[in-house]
Amino acid sequence: MPATRSAGPAMVIASGLARTVVAPVGVVYPASRTMQQPRRWAGVDAARGVAVAGMLVVEQMPGGPKAHPWLVHATWNGWTGADLVFPCFLFIVGIGVDEMLRRRGAHGLGRLCRRAIALVVIGILFNAWPADGRNFEFARWPGVLQRIGLVGLLCGIVVVLLKRRIWPIVAVTGGLLVLYAQLLTKVPLVCGTGAIAQDCNVPGAVDAAVFGTAHIYHQGALGHDPEGLVSTIGALATALVGVAVVRALRAWPGWRGVGTVAGAAMLMWAATHLHLAGPDVNKRLWTPAFVLLTGATSIFSLLLCHIVADMVGTRAMRGVRVAANAVAWPWVALGRNALIVYVGQHVLGAIVQSTPAHIDEQRTSVAGYLQNHVLAGGWFGLDSQWTYVTAMLVLWTAVAAAMHSVRWYVTL
Repeated sequence: MPATRSAGPAMVIASGLARTVVAPVGVVYPASRTMQQPRRWAGVDAARGVAVAGMLVVEQMPGGPKAHPWLVHATWNGWTGADLVFPCFLFIVGIGVDEMLRRRGAHGLGRLCRRAIALVVIGILFNAWPADGRNFEFARWPGVLQRIGLVGLLCGIVVVLLKRRIWPIVAVTGGLLVLYAQLLTKVPLVCGTGAIAQDCNVPGAVDAAVFGTAHIYHQGALGHDPEGLVSTIGALATALVGVAVVRALRAWPGWRGVGTVAGAAMLMWAATHLHLAGPDVNKRLWTPAFVLLTGATSIFSLLLCHIVADMVGTRAMRGVRVAANAVAWPWVALGRNALIVYVGQHVLGAIVQSTPAHIDEQRTSVAGYLQNHVLAGGWFGLDSQWTYVTAMLVLWTAVAAAMHSVRWYVTL
């Protein structure tokens, strides 16, 4: 992962880590600027930054006396706030893939292929970090980075084949969801045709057969892997929703595009809650209903960031424009260095949670020491758990902000 200074519109595709996105149609810049390289679409960076912050909060929230169920992934059917974070990354991956291939054409597929291989390798090493004996005997083969790399490549192939039109992308996305729903509900299993249980489902059966139960989520204890092979169909549909959205914003400039996309998001949300999308919302299997639900929430997040960072931040009167850019800046900084924040916070979190420490005669970890001793009093009325998470978020925001201020970005 070389650290390089930005040389124009380059940005990360991994972990929602999409390479540069050009300014949305409808945002007008002076003629002198339009003769140069296009301005980055700051709203996409900001939306990615919001997702990075959400990811950090979910991963770093320590256990303690106060439960925070909204920050814990749903065990099976249903959803929580934690379940909305990763789909937002893949949604933005779709946006980045479409914009990169729009500039590079089919030649960009080679880059996506190399990036996919790198992400798979890094992801496997990432998962092997806590493995007993520091070997790969029980390392999990699927994972978050692996899914991002594979989905980015598959999305790129679809984008190249369908060129720059919107409705073919919508049709393919719908077709994938119908196909996946049929696989979930029609394929016969030993435990029954169409079974969708934690210990019996089509994605779980395929993952166990391909990877072996020792190399999937929790060594197969739950009978499925949330980033497994078959559920990648749903994840690909999530990325293609991002492609359709960016093409709509490009085709219908300004508020017309915002309104059109927001309307589509409300229809997606309604389809989920009216049970029109097949099996229940399930993040572990990335069901079609989950795709529609999280696609809608990702759209709303992007539109809010787009309005603040791109529309108000470039077209409003000076005072309002300055305020909008100030609000967006830290989120943009997080989004520009999403990869370093994602990997860094995970490694640091693993270190502080596994390094032993003592409070009087009680054995704990450095994380426990920080939570129960150093930060026990809390900040600004927050309990010790939220204070710990806030400290981690402030730390990594400061790192990303320092790198962003000198235009130093870690990319693949």
